[in-house]
Amino acid sequence: MKKLIALAIVTALSQAVSAVAGPPPPSKEVVPPPPPPPLSYFRPNEFDIGAFATYVTGTGDNPSATLVGPDGFRTTLSGDTTIDGWGGGMDFTYWTPFKYLGFRFQGAAVSVSTGDFTVTTTGPGGVTARRSDSLSTTAGLISTDLMLRLPLDDFWPNVHLAPYGFFGLGALFVDTDRGTINTPFPEVNARLNDIRRNLDSRVLGVAGGGFEYRFTPHIALFGEAAYNFVDHRGSLDHNFIQTNFGLRYAF
Repeated sequence: MKKLIALAIVTALSQAVSAVAGPPPPSKEVVPPPPPPPLSYFRPNEFDIGAFATYVTGTGDNPSATLVGPDGFRTTLSGDTTIDGWGGGMDFTYWTPFKYLGFRFQGAAVSVSTGDFTVTTTGPGGVTARRSDSLSTTAGLISTDLMLRLPLDDFWPNVHLAPYGFFGLGALFVDTDRGTINTPFPEVNARLNDIRRNLDSRVLGVAGGGFEYRFTPHIALFGEAAYNFVDHRGSLDHNFIQTNFGLRYAF
């Protein structure tokens, strides 16, 4: 009997000690938190500086003109009067706290020229004179653009590519002295001067798009194309496409 009483007392005491001691200690194994998502290389409040090579090419046609003088002589202009040329420039872009929206100032200098055109004078006895010529000049292009971009690494980690679009206003500045026309055919000078006037300084409208790929959060390679709407004077269409490709550094 005494043994049963002692066993009951020991059992009661062990349960009391367990209750006071609390639950068993937790496991020391720590579950690591999930890794943070990869950061986008395209950040808000960025300031970018770019340097690029540029190629411009006109979109106008190649008109021909035939003028008949009072003496019966016929003067004909034919050939390639579309401008094209190479150059280089820089751009400066600020991306707002809303990193998809930015503002850019861009400037470039290009050497442009027309193709060869031919002036032919024909008299009663046939061709009396023929001369080939071309126009060349140096031009400056500036624009202020509104920029919209979509960083793809926001959706696909490690795809550090951003397509972008832009539109804005600018100006074309031309060294008109180098574009001065002087031919021995007074009958066609008015037509040629119409070509020269289309190379003069004027206002531009700009719209285009491109792609920028970043190797690091700071260093990028880009390519873009823009259609430039020229404020026309005269009868010729000298809108042109500007293609840029180069490097950018993002601060």
